[in-house]
Amino acid sequence: MAAKKGLGQNFLADANILRKIVGAADLTSDDVVLEIGAGVGALTTALAENVKRVITVETDRSLAPLLTEVLAGRNNVELVFGDILKLNPALILGTVPAPKVVANLPYYITTPIIFHLLESAISWRMLVFLVQKEVADRMVSPPGNKVYGALSVMIQSYCQVELVGTVPPTVFIPRPKVQSAIVRLTPKSRDFSPAIDHCFSLLVRAVFSSRRKNLYNSLRSIFSQLGGETKVMAALRGLGLDPLQRGETLSPTEFYALAAYLQEEL
Repeated sequence: MAAKKGLGQNFLADANILRKIVGAADLTSDDVVLEIGAGVGALTTALAENVKRVITVETDRSLAPLLTEVLAGRNNVELVFGDILKLNPALILGTVPAPKVVANLPYYITTPIIFHLLESAISWRMLVFLVQKEVADRMVSPPGNKVYGALSVMIQSYCQVELVGTVPPTVFIPRPKVQSAIVRLTPKSRDFSPAIDHCFSLLVRAVFSSRRKNLYNSLRSIFSQLGGETKVMAALRGLGLDPLQRGETLSPTEFYALAAYLQEEL
């Protein structure tokens, strides 16, 4: 089965890496797992051997004959054809409590898929992804690091993120031109109100659209949306933040605290 470059298909073909991905998800016989991208069914099969139920979403319908053959007799696997970004995960999973996600994600739409899942109404227990190493580095980056950015802040506001291990191009068919990595996301309790969430996103976008600027200059363009310069400066002082420090040095917790402070003043 030839991979389709336009769909970002790189089929995983290494039993050791499959075991490492499955191990990272701490699977039990009671788990229900959502897989994004069945591919040729290698990871689907490995998951099915360890859990109660696997629901796997595949966008490429031409893989149906192969997957039907590979997954024959796997009564705990449900194959759904469709684009996960156009599907509601809550409707796919129904009333399943605390499901997990395990997926080898297409690299060109990794971030949209992750946020589509995190922003759904589902209380995920854990999410394990195989992603491009460069993206994994951004996801786990601490404040001030050169790859720390909006993705780092947003992902870390939702989850504890761990880099499980790196994966070489040689284990894929066809081989990608980049290194890959396994990341594990454990959701945090996130009690943002819609207003604070909006303010949080506004701050993050403003800071990282001009990451070399200090906080004052980064936020100047959105002062009016935050209640005015006086309120923003008072918030920074109240939280012990220096207006002259670079915004990229703020942790996700500090971004949240600033959003909450400003929203309370508003």
